[in-house]
Amino acid sequence: MKKFLLLSICFLISFNTIAQTKIEAKELTKKELRALKKQKAFEKQKVRYEKRGLNAWGINENALNVVMAIREHLGSARIDTQRGLVIIRQSESLTNSQAYPLWIIDGQQYSFPPSSMALQNIREVTIFESLAETNKWGQQGRAGVIQIKTINSLN
Repeated sequence: MKKFLLLSICFLISFNTIAQTKIEAKELTKKELRALKKQKAFEKQKVRYEKRGLNAWGINENALNVVMAIREHLGSARIDTQRGLVIIRQSESLTNSQAYPLWIIDGQQYSFPPSSMALQNIREVTIFESLAETNKWGQQGRAGVIQIKTINSLN
């Protein structure tokens, strides 16, 4: 009988604490919950990047050029390490000889990656590969688009 009484008391205490945590969670708005989930995902990704020797945003700050710094984000793109160029997808044809992607850095367009750029300021890298994604930039974005946002553009 004493065991039963002890077990029932433990059950009631654990049920009470579970109910309290659920009530506390319900006090947060959906927007706050999304922000918490996003922050938690960022922290997990940050740990994975740090294991690879990258900063919190997946950038190699010690790289020789921008292409090598953002290599983590390029996925299956081919990289010419000697010239520092990227080939996201083939777009060469008889009428269009553009083989390299368009670079958008803080809203400015470049045909090739800029040679003088502070790698520690890079915060967001987005790669647009498909024709539907690159349609916005027309013929210039036909070989793909690499969009980089720095600290300056996020402020």
